[in-house]
Amino acid sequence: MSVATAHVDIVAPVVPGAAPGTVVGAAEVLDRINRRLARVPLRAGIPTPVDIPHEERCLVHGWSPYLSVQPVVVTGGRTQQAVLSARRATGKNTDAKKPGRAANGWIRLWGREPDGRWTVQDPADMATGRAATVAIPQGGPAVLQIGGGRRRPVCTLVPEGALFALQPAERRPQGPVEVRPVADSGFTLLEALRLGEWSWAAVVERVWWDEPAVRGTPLLDLAVAYLACRRGNLEQAGQWRQVTGNRHEDGPARIDVLTIDAWLARRRGEWRDLASTLAQLAEAGGTPLVAEGLDLLAAELARPPLEPRAPHPGEALHRVLAPYLRASVPSSLSSFTAAHPERPEPRAPKKAPPGNSLPFHVEADASALQIQWRVLSSAPVHGRHYGLAADESALPHEPRLMAIAPEEDREWLIIEDEDPMVLWRLARRLLDEGVTTGVSLVPGRDAVAVALPGLRAGRVAAVLATLQRQGLVRRLELSVGGARRALDIADAAEAERILSVLLREGHQSSP
Repeated sequence: MSVATAHVDIVAPVVPGAAPGTVVGAAEVLDRINRRLARVPLRAGIPTPVDIPHEERCLVHGWSPYLSVQPVVVTGGRTQQAVLSARRATGKNTDAKKPGRAANGWIRLWGREPDGRWTVQDPADMATGRAATVAIPQGGPAVLQIGGGRRRPVCTLVPEGALFALQPAERRPQGPVEVRPVADSGFTLLEALRLGEWSWAAVVERVWWDEPAVRGTPLLDLAVAYLACRRGNLEQAGQWRQVTGNRHEDGPARIDVLTIDAWLARRRGEWRDLASTLAQLAEAGGTPLVAEGLDLLAAELARPPLEPRAPHPGEALHRVLAPYLRASVPSSLSSFTAAHPERPEPRAPKKAPPGNSLPFHVEADASALQIQWRVLSSAPVHGRHYGLAADESALPHEPRLMAIAPEEDREWLIIEDEDPMVLWRLARRLLDEGVTTGVSLVPGRDAVAVALPGLRAGRVAAVLATLQRQGLVRRLELSVGGARRALDIADAAEAERILSVLLREGHQSSP
């Protein structure tokens, strides 16, 4: 028996500055028993039609890196449009929506000359007349450098011919200020990848494969490739390479293309091609445009040599990338502290506004993204209040973080952090990458318990180190049985050593 359906147009929330057709997020439609009826991209200015059963009440909710999306309820046959918007502050989430602090500082534009040198450009080239928005002119690779006050200068690699907005990354007035595109389909996908939003990432990625007309922009092309690499999908990454051809081999994404070539060569066992590509990367003498590329190269350099007792083919590349790894700043685009783009350093000197710079002022932002916890069991949770979502807007497909007490601590790795968002991101990454099948909330403690199947400690350590390097977590307190250790480093090998020592001490302390 067929079910009568009705069309509903899903309208993307308004993202200021977004060009028509830009993918600014993704949404899904759920029926009254929480079944998913559709998942669609959110495109600026272009409604997306979906079919829902006649007279069925459905929830439409979504995700965007530019704002927190307010869910809406629609009824088949009665609702013509589901117009999504920025989440409204209510009595339940007033605290979560407190605006951040305004920020002041200076910004300047660097361009790369034909001989490879970075030089400061005329500040008039990036002026837009709009508050906290700058333009990157055509003409090759560029760097935006931000500093001022007690803030160390940070350089961010940016593609040419785009608009970028400045946004405080923290609530402190002298805290870091992030450079991000005003609205860009590629940045939308990169943020979903960085934050572990795999389901939303798949929706945005599908646009690239289904619509050839959207291809050709560096960020979206690279985001699709890096998503295939993160999944370990060799076939899809190879297909991406065939589709894009030599499109980005001479532009600002050249190092990223070489990075993906190195990943493909390693997984295909093409050792000569791998050695040659690593040598080209070392000769290029820079870091990828996208931070995911730097993570990929860091993982490659941590692998053993191709042949026993042979020198690692990436030794020269390691010397090039080591300063960038030490000075890296959390961002989807490659960002690092530096007084000059060619000299990244962790503690770059603070300085007064230099010549050829523009002053900026960023107003308080009241639309910061928030992650809500959702408990899927009836077990009580005591201690810290996690702001548990009690309304329809709670996402229905989050990892099953059960509020249960582990029966034996020695079989679980306990990871503590006072920030529930940190624990959330950590749990998502461990589950999504198949490192573990069990992640549990620990009642009465700001912690999660991670089941450690045999021989998986190294993979857990690698995930923890990657999250440290990306800035998604900071200092974590780890415990097994009665043993405790702190982890605050981004080196996978050292993280694995610390975890191995902890496991040995934990088992020795167990009765």
